[in-house]
Parts: sequence; C-alpha cells; structure tokens
Amino acid sequence: MNSTLNRITNRLRSRDLHHTLGRFKQFRDAYSLYQNGRQQLRSNYHRAQLHPLEISAFSEMSPQEHADNLRATGVSFGFSLPPAEVEQIYRFACETPCTEPAFAGKFYADQVSSGRLNGERHVFRGLVNNPENCPVVASLAQDPKLLQIVRSYLKYWPSQLTYHLSWSFAVDLSEAEQMKRYPPLNYHYDVAGYNFMTTYFYITDIDTDNGPHVMIEKSHNHKPLHTLLQSGANPHLAQQVLDYYGPDCELAIKGKAGFGFVQDPSCFHRLSPLKHGRRLLLQIRYA
Repeated sequence: MNSTLNRITNRLRSRDLHHTLGRFKQFRDAYSLYQNGRQQLRSNYHRAQLHPLEISAFSEMSPQEHADNLRATGVSFGFSLPPAEVEQIYRFACETPCTEPAFAGKFYADQVSSGRLNGERHVFRGLVNNPENCPVVASLAQDPKLLQIVRSYLKYWPSQLTYHLSWSFAVDLSEAEQMKRYPPLNYHYDVAGYNFMTTYFYITDIDTDNGPHVMIEKSHNHKPLHTLLQSGANPHLAQQVLDYYGPDCELAIKGKAGFGFVQDPSCFHRLSPLKHGRRLLLQIRYA
C-alpha cells in the first residue's frame, strides 16, 4: 500500500494529474460538467476543433441509444464497416511498418511467423505507425454520429483524438508465461485522460481462439477500493475481479471483420491470448 501511495504522490508532484484523478468516476463526472460549461460559451466549438464530416457512414445508428448503453453497461454494439473499408485498413496495416513498445526497430506484420520476428525474438504486438494516415481511419475519426456518441456520453466534445491500429500475434509460449510477459493479457483498466471513451473496430475475424476483447460489464461505475489506487495490469487480479463482480459479468466480444463497438475503457478489460494466427484491431480514443 505504501508503494502505491508513493506512486500517486510522485504523479501529483510531476503534475501527472490526469492519471491520478481520471480513475475516479466522481472526478470524471465533475470534469464533464466543467468542459460542457466551457464549450457552451462557443457554440461552434466542435466544428472549429473537430471538423466533422457532413454524412455519417452509419445511417441507422442512434447516438443517444449507444450513449445510454455505455452508461448502463460500459459497452454498446450495433454498427460495422463495409468490406471495402476493412480491406483498405488491412492493406494499410500490412504495408506500414510497426513497432513494439520497449523494443528498438521497426518491422512489418508479415515478418512475424509463429509469434517470432524473423524467427528470433517473440513479438506479442505491433503498433502500426501513423494510422491516421489511412484515409478510412481519418474519416472514421470525424464521423458525425460517432462524435455524437462521444458528445452524448462524455457530455462535451472531445479535445484530443488518438489512434491505435494494433496487430496481436499468437506466440509459442504457455498462457501463464504470456500473461507474465505481456501485461494486456491481464485484467486492467485505462486512465487515458480526465475523461475518455473509445471506439473499436475488428479488422480481422475475432473468435474464441484468436484474441477476443474481454471485459467486465458495469465495472466502469464501481470498483473495489484497492483497484482505484492502481490501474496497471496484474496477473493476480483476475480472480479478485471475478469474485467482486461475478462471472456472469465477464463478456468476451467476438465478431467478423468490420464489427464495431464503443466502450468506456475504465471498465476492467483484457486481451485473450491468441491460439493461432494474428488479429488486427483499430481503436480511436476520445478524451
């Protein structure tokens, strides 16, 4: 406990306030009110700062319904990308170099086979460089209905958009060893700003064996006290999380290429270990 308090104190001293305060729902709600009040003074804020497109790619989408689902469970489904756009994103990811955090150098996804880069070191993920340079990704980030979901949920227009186009690879290690070496396989929650939410699109088919996104529904609203003091992935946290929320709250999200959903990533979530192949996931985060 002392080490955790020391980390929080150090963050406050270094002015890393968003990572300290953004984990508390009460603070996030207060921040929403503050930002909404500021933006009310500028009626054209979202057009001046975000440049939304005139026509949405999701004509049947109800932004308010998705925002309501997010508040209730932390996730909402019901929209997808057409195959042609999925193919464009996939091709961009194949043709663009990647990096893996904590390792030097760039590589292409096709250089990874059986979870090893050029037959040598294990590679768990590849972050595609500059995904916003893909025209489809750039358009999705400015889709008016997706932005309306963000506005309805956060109660203000986002001021920061970040993009992540990420490969995950099956590796020839035991599941226990993978969880030890690759933290996203363990339950954790994100603190990505003073307030935030994320849109996800599966760019490859995702089923039980190739890395479904797993989350604990409703965990964005209530967390055990000790987890509010630390958000990092922890291999010992899974059973505590399931004991607290109950196994019925665990949801593995599967879908075909193009499947999309929105989530409050302050929910507990994790990546399932891939048993074979590779997966490609697009995330657009709003903060």
